[in-house]
Amino acid sequence: MVKLGGLISDLIIERFGVEEYLEKVSDPFWFHSLSLAIGFDWNSSGTTTATLSAIKEHYSRLKDTPVFILGGKGRHLGEMAAESTEIVSTGALSESKMHRIMEDARRIARVDQNLLIDGFDLYMQFLVLDTHGKWSIVQQGMNPQQRMARRYHWISRTGLDFFNDGRNGISAPREMDRVVDLTTGASEGNRRSMLEMAREDPFRYRMKLIEGPQRTLDNFQNQQDVLRLDYRINWAKMREIYEYQPSSFQDIAFMKGMGRSTIRALSYLAEIIYGEKPSFRDPVKFSFAVGGKDGVPKPVNVADYDRTIEFYSEVLRGTRERDATLEHLARKLLNDSTSHTVTGRQHI
Repeated sequence: MVKLGGLISDLIIERFGVEEYLEKVSDPFWFHSLSLAIGFDWNSSGTTTATLSAIKEHYSRLKDTPVFILGGKGRHLGEMAAESTEIVSTGALSESKMHRIMEDARRIARVDQNLLIDGFDLYMQFLVLDTHGKWSIVQQGMNPQQRMARRYHWISRTGLDFFNDGRNGISAPREMDRVVDLTTGASEGNRRSMLEMAREDPFRYRMKLIEGPQRTLDNFQNQQDVLRLDYRINWAKMREIYEYQPSSFQDIAFMKGMGRSTIRALSYLAEIIYGEKPSFRDPVKFSFAVGGKDGVPKPVNVADYDRTIEFYSEVLRGTRERDATLEHLARKLLNDSTSHTVTGRQHI
């Protein structure tokens, strides 16, 4: 995986440039195809770790690497700060630029953890960046009840927007029910109401909620969306937010100590009081070459691995015969895919 994943990455960077490579890494479809091309399971939670760890190992061996890969899961996630410091020490990036990149990475983790309430808890983040400070972020969450993982992809852009569909995509085996998505433009009304409510003394709107047939918010049930949220409200936290007096929704989202349950409670209260609903649509988006380690669709064929690595090594070295073969194959696959389109899906 290190050899083949590294070769494919080198070829793309050599032919199309490092920015194009970062774009591809941030594409859930392409990344999944890459992981399958170098031999991983189609549905394994280890796909992200194995693929990016392999490419990270490849580039860590190069003296003049075109890209740096930071992070991972477990202890590797905790090593990101030290890895960023090491990059600065080489002179590849300035300290101020690296600080901004790391701050973006931290905020993106909080956005996918707290503002997209989909039942998945983040446990992994990889940061892929070039020497100009362009980056792609791939992170993964796990749902222990469903025993499923999903992968979140981001890429650096001018005017990166955390709250209006700024994510590049999500890869997951299925769409989830009862998702609250505050990262989409469709939730702007709910976010605005959350901010308005956060500036009001929580005692006042708590009293509003206990008037009428229901005695407490805990007893409230929306007939259309029963059981979609945790109804317990941390009123002490509501008071803390009020005393903080946020000036924007971003202040709320990135306030120290702000977690998923508090964000969800604020969104829920804003809907009840102001009638502004958030988006409940799961923003999920949705290939084998040498086989998968689980034997699907076939066991990994080591001989195929070796021949593939040899072929692409020759392409990378500039062997004209192999290069022409590769371009001919690519054109043929493109023609076949466009001529076999069924119900909007390409079969390659």
